[in-house]
Amino acid sequence: MTQDSWDDGLREIMTGTAGTARVAAAPTDVILRRGRSSVRRRNGLAGSAVLGVVAAAVIAGTAFASGTAGSSPQPGAASSSGRLSPAADAVVTLGSPSAKTKVVIYDDYRCPPCRQVDSGTSALLKQETASGKIEVEYRPVDLIDRHDTPNGTGSVVAGNAVQCAADRGDFLAYRAAVFAHQPASDADDPFSSPTEMISIARGIPGLVTPSFVKCVDDQPYAAAIRANYDTAINTLQCPGVPCINAGGQQWNGQGTDSTKPLGVGVDTWLTQIIGAH
Repeated sequence: MTQDSWDDGLREIMTGTAGTARVAAAPTDVILRRGRSSVRRRNGLAGSAVLGVVAAAVIAGTAFASGTAGSSPQPGAASSSGRLSPAADAVVTLGSPSAKTKVVIYDDYRCPPCRQVDSGTSALLKQETASGKIEVEYRPVDLIDRHDTPNGTGSVVAGNAVQCAADRGDFLAYRAAVFAHQPASDADDPFSSPTEMISIARGIPGLVTPSFVKCVDDQPYAAAIRANYDTAINTLQCPGVPCINAGGQQWNGQGTDSTKPLGVGVDTWLTQIIGAH
């Protein structure tokens, strides 16, 4: 099957127009079935009634709270074991708390649709946070780790490393670098290696310091990243990621066009939301 035909099926799922049609498997032959404990790799077709989702999901239309903004909490001091104590939350907040529009993003650094959406929206979000129009919360989750077979750890390790970079003022640069190094298939999990995450960080001048390395190795944000998943998927009933809420409205496929990259459609939707406030 072609990438175009997969993209068409993906958009049908996101917009709710797939009905009972059978949607062909993603090029990676990875299908996440809602309610199952693992990602099943197989050839063939998947019924959209069970929400086949590429590489760990895209959102369908569900209710979603706006979320509460806050600064990125830093992990505590080292415990008696010498490891950094767990952080209370895993979130990076950019922009002014008084901004008219709040955007909340739950995503997974192993998730291809998350990378595509970030690629298409990062310039807009950076511009509008700088202008004071929006405040953005970025919350990493471990969806693919939980549904990969065998279960991986790269979603948590990568999400933690990005939080460590944020603590040192390099969030956007390192986030972009991690997405740029995303493996072609979620069957591969190079992000599970802290050494790999540190290697990626070497491309950002001044980021790799002893404190950054310790933060990456100790993973103080791991529990908070898992808690983000529980909030997004279990509490808010979001079927997958990326989950995006802007100005109290949930993105559920608006603006998508089969002839354009996924991120372009989300960028169009965000532009409309921000412009309306």
